[in-house]
Amino acid sequence: MRRVLVAFDGSEASELALQKVLSFAPKNSKIFVFYVIDEDDVRWPSRIDISLIWSGNIVELENNILEIHKKYAERLLEKARKIAKKKGRAVKLSYDVGYPPDRIIEFAEKQKCDLIVLGSKARTHLGFMLGSVAQKVAVKSKVPVLIVKSPG
Repeated sequence: MRRVLVAFDGSEASELALQKVLSFAPKNSKIFVFYVIDEDDVRWPSRIDISLIWSGNIVELENNILEIHKKYAERLLEKARKIAKKKGRAVKLSYDVGYPPDRIIEFAEKQKCDLIVLGSKARTHLGFMLGSVAQKVAVKSKVPVLIVKSPG
């Protein structure tokens, strides 16, 4: 295993996934930490600037929202870098905008990764969350996928 992709969203599950990779990946492996800004969150935000809607400037609204998401992505990835640094490891940080399952798979293929690792919150009533990013990646990816479940 020389190239590993960790899909990271800052959740407890993704932090656990990163920690697992840092503990088992050989020292000479390249570890990519990748975050995807969901394109739907940019187009249909939960909180929006009403003045931009009233002005009819949807492009400006989407650009403002995208900039907020980019800053958030950079903070999350910095958190991942610090986790890796504590373990004496370096990671390659990256983010993109799009549909998360597809972007994760595309990134892994482009970087010629041997493994994709994602965190998933354990669901006691179903065992897994139907329709989750982790499940979609596991089903669609040609690259092997490891799903790390967090407690709770």
